Amino acid sequence: MNWEEKLNMNERKGEFLVGLALALRASSLLFGKIAMRTMGPFLTIGLRFTIAFVIVAILFRKNLTKVDAKTLLHCAEIGIFFFLAMVFEMYGLQTTPSSVTAFLEGAVVIFVPLFTCLIQRKLPDRMTVLSALIAMIGVGFLTLKGDHPGFTVGELLVLGGTVWYSLSVLVTDKAAKNDDLMTVAIYQLLFIAIFAYIGAFIFEEIRLPQSGQEWGAVLALAVICSGVGFTIQPFGQKYTTPERAGILAVFNPLTAAILGVVFLHEKMTGSMIIGSILILISILAPAWAEDRKSRRETRSASQ
Repeated sequence: MNWEEKLNMNERKGEFLVGLALALRASSLLFGKIAMRTMGPFLTIGLRFTIAFVIVAILFRKNLTKVDAKTLLHCAEIGIFFFLAMVFEMYGLQTTPSSVTAFLEGAVVIFVPLFTCLIQRKLPDRMTVLSALIAMIGVGFLTLKGDHPGFTVGELLVLGGTVWYSLSVLVTDKAAKNDDLMTVAIYQLLFIAIFAYIGAFIFEEIRLPQSGQEWGAVLALAVICSGVGFTIQPFGQKYTTPERAGILAVFNPLTAAILGVVFLHEKMTGSMIIGSILILISILAPAWAEDRKSRRETRSASQ
């Protein structure tokens, strides 16, 4: 009996794993702020994923040999998209509060259905369009500077990272349904680290953490955000759709915003609060509509 049979995996449990992964990884915005006091974004990512790879590889070393060229290619694809998402996020995070970053990343609920529609060549449904409009208004409030809306360079970088993350969700969905899940979970960490080190040697001065607090932040990034968060997401996505995985991104901004306000003492202005509420509505609306439709179908079937 394998682990899936032991846990009696189903759609709800899969969604729980995806939501848990996103909530754990949301803490990376807090720890990333601390780690980048000394290191550059590329080296922070590389060190974080190297430690995570070593830990996960030791724990699941039997899966290291369960790999072929096709699976490695899929892991490299996932790795490059996740890597690009985090590079944009980390550079944006240098000048953008983690709470604002988190809610801007909630736009993944728009991009995932949009890319899915483009790939499948079909128009989005009305709820997707409505959610996109609400989220766009929310982003406008979130980026309001005085009386004038406008994106900073950091906020544009964060949105760019959200685009890459949305693409990574679609690539992960393909691998999760076709490859050995633990193999994917292990080797995607390795590829992210490799891409990050290449960037670090080209663009950054190599400097390791200079304090115990910074090393603690790197270890937290490695163990909590990467070792656990990145490992369990493929397992959860096997039992759900890319669109649902995008909707579950609500756990990311909620967790990150709370951590930013509590631990980094970031302040939320009135316009930021309104924008955040609108983005949360845009994220939750599709799930609410889907649950309502499901209840109607259940009542009709029982009559």
